[in-house]
Amino acid sequence: MATAGTGVARAPGATDPDPPTSPRRPRPVRVLRRRAPVVTLRGASALHRGRRRPAHRRRYPRPETRSRWLVGLAVVVLGAMASGVVASAGTSTVAVQATTTVVVRPGDTLSAIAARYGTTVAAITSLNHIADPDQVRAGTTLSVPVAPATTPTAPAAAAAVTVVVRPGDTLTSIAARHGTTVAALVAYDHITDPDVVLAGSRLAIPPPPVPPGWGPGGPLPPLLLAHPERIALRPDFVTAAAAMRLPASLLEALCWWESGWASTVTSSTGALGLCQLEPSTVSYARASLLHQPWLDPMVANDNIAMAAAYLKDLSIRDGGDLRTAVAAYYQGLASVQHKGLLPSTQTYVTGIFNYSTIFAAAG
Repeated sequence: MATAGTGVARAPGATDPDPPTSPRRPRPVRVLRRRAPVVTLRGASALHRGRRRPAHRRRYPRPETRSRWLVGLAVVVLGAMASGVVASAGTSTVAVQATTTVVVRPGDTLSAIAARYGTTVAAITSLNHIADPDQVRAGTTLSVPVAPATTPTAPAAAAAVTVVVRPGDTLTSIAARHGTTVAALVAYDHITDPDVVLAGSRLAIPPPPVPPGWGPGGPLPPLLLAHPERIALRPDFVTAAAAMRLPASLLEALCWWESGWASTVTSSTGALGLCQLEPSTVSYARASLLHQPWLDPMVANDNIAMAAAYLKDLSIRDGGDLRTAVAAYYQGLASVQHKGLLPSTQTYVTGIFNYSTIFAAAG
């Protein structure tokens, strides 16, 4: 049954929610206004600080967002790698200075160490932050810059040259024309009479000699090749070593390790010259070993001769063992016999014998 005027069907026995006497008032319509989205920045106001993120909401990007993020990251990484490759291939590549570790020995100076390793006192001082280069304690470990470990390229073998003797030619004119000597032509072509050379005969021109410092087994140390005036001392080593029946390469290596063949080096303890002879050793070599009181330790060949005599004397006193003699040259024979080789002495001996191999191979 319908109530008049309402048009609303009502179940039998149901009561009208509004009294019949009061007409139904329309409820006020609540208008919801859309708020502008709130962007929460770092350091947000107190209104947003206490809000917790719902537990079910992931902090990770959604799958499609995550894919884009990973792709973008890959592009950035690959781009950085590519730019790194380009930078390394360009001319702006930064070269890294090679260094070696050196333990300062009693009597060492920065000048002696720098000469031994082909560097400068300023470079060692800067690398090790040394405040006073005149005060370096024995036993201190220093980083020393060294030249890159590159082997000089061997000179290319010259192609054989054959010449035909022309009428009026002499061996003298042929030698002058081809930058050689008459003696070299005679030896190379097995000429019995250099005054008789037939026109029309063929002569082979000898190749140029091997550059100084090169031998059948390779070159001398690169730092020595940079000093031709020091290479010129090699005959003095050969002469002194032969007089004492020592391997010339061992004597060369010992003095190379001591000073880098720098004849004007003086250590803080007074060790002198190319082979770093102590003043007491100089006196002993002059008076007892060589009987030549005029020898000057600051003259290269005199210094080499005294060093050879002293090394030979050590080898005789220790029973003929050259490794012990080299160790005693550095540590002292009595100390070696009573204490054995100190760690720094072992480094010294190993280094010298390694260099001896190099000098022997260079011829």
